[in-house]
Amino acid sequence: MVFFNIISPAAPAIMANDFLIWLVTGDKTLAERWCRLFIREYLNASVAAGLAEVAAAGDVKALLFAEAGPGGIRNAAELSEFVSRSSNISVIAFTVGEKPDDALTARYLEAGADDFIASSIDERVLLCKTRAHLRRLLPLLSCARAVITTSAGDLEVNKRDRSVSAGRVPGKRALIEDLTPKEFDILAILVCNEGRVVSRPAIMEAVWKEKAGKVNCETIDKHVETLRGKLGPYGSGIRTVYGTGYVYKSGTPGRRGKGGPAQGDKK
Repeated sequence: MVFFNIISPAAPAIMANDFLIWLVTGDKTLAERWCRLFIREYLNASVAAGLAEVAAAGDVKALLFAEAGPGGIRNAAELSEFVSRSSNISVIAFTVGEKPDDALTARYLEAGADDFIASSIDERVLLCKTRAHLRRLLPLLSCARAVITTSAGDLEVNKRDRSVSAGRVPGKRALIEDLTPKEFDILAILVCNEGRVVSRPAIMEAVWKEKAGKVNCETIDKHVETLRGKLGPYGSGIRTVYGTGYVYKSGTPGRRGKGGPAQGDKK
């Protein structure tokens, strides 16, 4: 299984609500481009070698983008068999390099595909289609992604009003004020992927978007260090994975030495 940027290869491919976007295609460049697009939307995307690998992931709610051809789903019969064994996975088939003809589209839709697109689709339309499928697949996903609470219940990140509150008693949490927009976005990414390593390139892509190429690692490290300080004792949950990026692990708030790494940082 090939995970792209935002997930540590050793981590399970699961986000909130056990939701995942799979990509199965022989076009590596296309897979990477679409993965970057989904990452910018705080979605969990992963590239699989084939349908067998997707099926082996178990009972995970997912949206599968699969190439119609040798690099993905070889024919409608293979798709039909896969769909019959994967009740929690919605399939969007696509062609690479050319638009699908009506006959091919009809065969795949009849076999169980929920949509059929061309790889040349405008990325704005691709995101709109993805969101539409998510609304149908997981009615609670938008709410789950809007308010993120750590597994220990000590931090709540509200993406609707861009606020962060700390404390273990719901309704009595204290607001953490003065976070900059970039600090908030970094915290949201780390908490959303709690327990998984988020690489510096992934943070660049998700937070700085089209300006990611102008950002260096030192800029991210400075933002994270300032964020830790503003979170107070809860800042110890942000752990440095040296040479890679950061991971958020909630638990008992700890103390950090002034200017030093959080307790539990991996060297």
